Amino acid sequence: MFEYTLKRSKRRKTVAIKVAEQQLTVYAPHFVPRKDIEAWLKTKQHWVAEQVTKQSLHAEQCQFPIKNSQIKLFDQVIPLVFKQENCSQWYQDTDTHELTLAISPRVKLTDAKYLALMEEFLHDKLETYLEMRIQNYCIQMREALPTRLKIQHYKWRWGSCNRQRELTFNLHLASAPLWVIDYVVVHELAHLKHMDHSAAFWQRVSEFYPEHKKASNWLKVNGPFLRWL
Repeated sequence: MFEYTLKRSKRRKTVAIKVAEQQLTVYAPHFVPRKDIEAWLKTKQHWVAEQVTKQSLHAEQCQFPIKNSQIKLFDQVIPLVFKQENCSQWYQDTDTHELTLAISPRVKLTDAKYLALMEEFLHDKLETYLEMRIQNYCIQMREALPTRLKIQHYKWRWGSCNRQRELTFNLHLASAPLWVIDYVVVHELAHLKHMDHSAAFWQRVSEFYPEHKKASNWLKVNGPFLRWL
């Protein structure tokens, strides 16, 4: 069981939890026994761990000043331009592919805002590509579309699939070559039929992505360096 701070209230009617700055706080009515609170918390361990990991990754990233003049999108170099404008936004030149990150003069944490804009850009581009490839591969694999597509930070995995047919992909894939991203797409779509890594699962991956070993090895070697800063 993880550590937490318990705050009780006579006015509160239900138990609630909040994760902020990687710390867990539990809000509970004064009449609920601690053993009942901890039993309920055990059912929330996965969610809490996920929130702490997200906040930890974001905190680590915000510690680094943005000095690079370029990032990678789909293994292609994208030049960066940093500006101050009336409102915070990103936009890309269609000819030079140069990415402008503009922030408002009112922004105090400039590096964190630049990073957030970069992530918005990469999220947008990766989501667009994933939607297209998922649709194409679902047709090839005669598979129904997943119920949901999510993109987030993962520390140790490139994608995931659950029994609700939701697919999640690591945002860092935005820096990988397109053929590697395609492998991850097929890998996760294969999990819609086989929720394991059985022989049948790998046979399905191999059928629709014959070079899966090459792509997997590429990720093992280059994956730890897929960072856009």
